[in-house]
Amino acid sequence: MNGTAREEANRPPIRALVADGRFQEAWQLVRPELLAGEQTAAWNVARNVLRAGREAGWAPSSRRNLRLAVLCSYEGGELSEHLRIACAAFGIEAELYLAPYGQLEQELLGEGSGLAEFAPSHVLIAPTSADLGFPELAADAEAALSEALQRWLTLWGLIRRGHGARVIQHSFVVPDETSLGHLALRTPASRPSLVRELNRRLAEAAGSEVLLVDCERLAARVGKRSWIDPRLWYRTRQPLAHDALGLLARETAAVLAGDLGLAARCLVLDLDNTLWGGVVGEDGLEGIVIGEGADGEAYTAFQEYVGALRSRGIILAVASKNDLDAASQPFSERPEMQLKLEDFAVFLADWRRKPEQITEIAVTLGIGLDAIVFADDNPAECAEVAAALPEVETICLDVPPSERVRTLARSLRFEISALSLEDEQRQRSYAARADAAKLQAGAASLEDFWRSLEMRAKVRVVDAGSLERAAQLVQKTNQFNLTLRRHTREEVERIAADPASICRTLELEDRYANHGMIGLAIVVRSEVDEGLALIDTLLMSCRVIGRSAEAHLLAHLSSAALEQGFRRMRGFYVPGPRNALVAEVYPRLGFAPCEQDGCWEYDLTLGGPIQSSYISDAQ
Repeated sequence: MNGTAREEANRPPIRALVADGRFQEAWQLVRPELLAGEQTAAWNVARNVLRAGREAGWAPSSRRNLRLAVLCSYEGGELSEHLRIACAAFGIEAELYLAPYGQLEQELLGEGSGLAEFAPSHVLIAPTSADLGFPELAADAEAALSEALQRWLTLWGLIRRGHGARVIQHSFVVPDETSLGHLALRTPASRPSLVRELNRRLAEAAGSEVLLVDCERLAARVGKRSWIDPRLWYRTRQPLAHDALGLLARETAAVLAGDLGLAARCLVLDLDNTLWGGVVGEDGLEGIVIGEGADGEAYTAFQEYVGALRSRGIILAVASKNDLDAASQPFSERPEMQLKLEDFAVFLADWRRKPEQITEIAVTLGIGLDAIVFADDNPAECAEVAAALPEVETICLDVPPSERVRTLARSLRFEISALSLEDEQRQRSYAARADAAKLQAGAASLEDFWRSLEMRAKVRVVDAGSLERAAQLVQKTNQFNLTLRRHTREEVERIAADPASICRTLELEDRYANHGMIGLAIVVRSEVDEGLALIDTLLMSCRVIGRSAEAHLLAHLSSAALEQGFRRMRGFYVPGPRNALVAEVYPRLGFAPCEQDGCWEYDLTLGGPIQSSYISDAQ
C-alpha cells in the first residue's frame, strides 16, 4: 500500500470528523463528491456537515457572495436547499430568498413583495414545461409560441429594470410522452416541437444578458423518466426526482460560478497515458499510441476536445515527470498529434513532484492555484496534488481512453457565461507573458524593459460592445484589483449610463501579442463634494501586471476627470487575500494619503493629469 492509499485508509469517516468538530476536513472530503455528481448520498452528508458547522460557528470559505431569489412554478424548498449546498461547493456564500411557488409575476410586480425587500443580485426563474400550457397539437403554432415567449421576456425585463438583478432561467424539458409518437418530431405544431422551438427562441433572446441552464440537456443525461417523478408532483407539488434535484442544483451553481468569475482559467495536463498511450521515454517515439486503432483514435479525440477548450480561452500547460527532449518530440514528429507545443503557455517536463510543477506554472502565468484544473491518469499523482494544493481541482483520468473526453467534460469548472474576443486571445497573451519574462531577465533596467515591449494602448468609454467584457473583468480579477468590488453586469451598465460617472476600458498590445481588453476603471462623483471623483473600481488582468498599464489608464482617467470639472481624485485600497501587490499603486503614482486607512487622494488642479511614459496611444 502506497502512502496516499494508506492515508486514505486511515482517514476517519465524515461522521466522526463532524463529531470531533473537524468540519473543514469533513467538508474537504464531501465537496469533491458534490462537484463530481456521482454520489447522490453526498447531498445529505453535505447538508449535515454544513448544519453542524453552522451551529458551531463554522462555515466553508468562500470567494464570492450572492443574493439569489428563487422563483419556482413548483414547490422549491428542496431545490433551494440543494442550491445553497451547491453554491458552497463552488466557493459561493449564497443568501437565498424563496418566493411562494407559482407567484412569479406577483413577486416581481408587487412593490412590497419579499423579493423587492430582499434586493437580489441574481433571480432564478425555475419553471417546467407544464407551465407553458401547450396543447398536444396547437391550432396556431406561431400564436402559441409568441404568447409563451412574451411571458418569459416580460419577466426578464421586470427583473433587470425593476430590480437591477441578473436573470438566470431554467430552460424547458421537451416532454417525453406524446400521443403523436415519433410523428411529433416532424409536426411543427406538436407540443414537443413547440417546446424545442421555444427553447431556441429564448436562447436567441437571452444573448449575453440572461443566463440559461440547459435543462433539456441535463434531462437527456439522466433520462427523461428519471428527471420527473409524477408521484412527488401529485403529493408535494415538487416534480423533480431526487437525482435530478442534485444535478440541476449543481449545474445551476456552475453557471452562477461562471458568471461570478470563478471558472477555471488553466488546464494542466500530464503527457504519458494522458495525451497519448504509453510512456514515450520507454516506448520511444513510434511506440506511443495516437491516431490509429481504437485507443489511438480515442486519444486523438481527447486532444481535439482539449484543443477546443483552448480555442474558447482556456490556457493549456503541461506538468510531466519526463525528460524534456523526449516529452517534446511527439508534438513535432508525430503528425497524428492534434496539439502542438505552441498550444501550451507553459511546458514543464522534469522529475520534480507535480505540486512543485503546478505551483511554478501558476507563478509563471500569474494566476491563482484556484484557477487551475489538473488532469492526470495516475490516481496517486492526483491524490498528491489534491493533498498538497487543495485549491487545485484534480481530474483523475484512470479510465479507458474511450472515456477520457466524457470524464474531462464532466468538470463544471470550465463553465462561462459568455464568449468574448479576449477569451480567444488569452492563450497567446499568456504565452507572450512568458516571452516577455525572458526579455525582462536580459534588460538593464525595468524602464528599458518597458520601452523594449513597444506597448500601445486604446482607452475607450464603456459601451454596449464592451459591457460584457467589462463585467467579466470585475468578476474575475483578483490580484490587480484595488477595491475588490464585484459589480454585476447590470450594475456596470447602470453606472456607465450615468453622465456623472467615468467608465473606461484599456486594451493593450505589445511586440509579442495583442492582449485585448485587460483593464477597467470606474469613477463616480462624490455625493457630498461635487469636485471630488471617487475611484470605485480600478483593475487589470494579471496578464499585464508589471507593465505600467495602470499609469496609462489613470492618465486617461485623470484627464477625463479634469474635463468634467473634478478637482480631486480619491482612490481606495481594500486588502484581500491576493491583491497585496497593488497596495502601493496610489502612492507610487503621486497620490497623497488621507486620514482614513487605505485612502489616497490626488490633486488634479495642482498636479494635472497623471503621466504615462512607457505606453503610447494606438490609433
